[in-house]
Amino acid sequence: MSLQKKISILGAGQAGAYAASEIRKYDKESQITIFSEESYLPYERPPLSKECIIGKKNFEELSFFSKSFYEVENINIKYQAVEKVNFEKKILITNDNQNHNYDSLLIATGSKNRQLSYDKENQDIKDNILYLRNIEDCKKIKKIIESHNKFAIIGGGFIGLEIASSISQLDKTAHIIEMGPQVMGRIIPSQIASMVSKHHENRGNSIFVNSNILSIKKIDREYQIELNNNKKILVDFIIAGIGSFANVDLFENTSLKLDNGIVTDEFCRTSEKDVFAAGDVSNFYHPFYNSRMRLESYQHAQNHGIAAARNILGQNIPYNTIPWMWSNQFDLNIQLIGICNDFDQEVQRGDSFEEGIIYIYLKNKKIMGACGIGIAGKVGRDIKLAGKISENEVEIDKKQLLNREVKLNKLLKK
Repeated sequence: MSLQKKISILGAGQAGAYAASEIRKYDKESQITIFSEESYLPYERPPLSKECIIGKKNFEELSFFSKSFYEVENINIKYQAVEKVNFEKKILITNDNQNHNYDSLLIATGSKNRQLSYDKENQDIKDNILYLRNIEDCKKIKKIIESHNKFAIIGGGFIGLEIASSISQLDKTAHIIEMGPQVMGRIIPSQIASMVSKHHENRGNSIFVNSNILSIKKIDREYQIELNNNKKILVDFIIAGIGSFANVDLFENTSLKLDNGIVTDEFCRTSEKDVFAAGDVSNFYHPFYNSRMRLESYQHAQNHGIAAARNILGQNIPYNTIPWMWSNQFDLNIQLIGICNDFDQEVQRGDSFEEGIIYIYLKNKKIMGACGIGIAGKVGRDIKLAGKISENEVEIDKKQLLNREVKLNKLLKK
């Protein structure tokens, strides 16, 4: 039985919600308070760029847990922003000027969208560029898509492509503008990026890679975008998805150690006593890769929040989960596990979307990562098996992977 204490969680996203739930599995007595800057119960965000835009899912369906769950489990949610943290006195100060003491603190404030920057002459254009981060953003984007036809998507990452896919499925047109040589360039292999680009183009979207914006002008009710390659695009609205950064504004100029997020060890501990961090905001040490990383993914936020919860309770369990992420675009499902940019051998398994195409990356005969694409349901099983093989550090001969008669589950049992 635990001694009663006050556990505060900053942030009502996936990491924070699952941390609270996990704490309650082991500790029925401590006071748990989640501080949320939004007015909704903690909810999942991936559907915002997909199912919610095309009308397949309502916003009410997004909550991780019901209102009654928080009531039964005695988890308090305060819909107030924390404006200051005093680590020495263990006090949180909210925007209504109230002090809240804590014994243990979990920071799960997530990430923030990068914003396009324009000079003062283009303030009107800047104010009308759309971004997607939360339910209110999604409602605004959804309404505008319903009443307009042509859109520019600035940024060819997961979010931008998912929104473009949703736009196309509503019989509208999206023009995707990407600075890099390929879409999803930071994390996805070029072969799969090329397949995704062609899939978008076959469904009416256009993709401009190696493209910088020279100017944006408002002409009547439309926006004219001029690119560096002499291309001009005329659209009704602009949606930007140019990446994000750790939401650490609250901790600037404090004693908390920051470096591309909040620096944590493999136990989610920060530089401050009894303060933990999890999810997008954490730049954590990963013992499997012997390096630091900051991840922005649905599964990571959940698992990291759970790990932080157990370590808040003193279980001292290292977080060494192999990174996994996914994206749904049109009828395609893209999945990635591990690290796909550090390898000495590459193997392709599968030749079509119908059977699934997976690229597996080896280094010193061990799987470092895998990335797959296929009709929904076709690559998930083998991607997860590749992750298990990687996690167990099984040595594999490339010839075994080239032989498609050899199933990955057989290699796992070696």
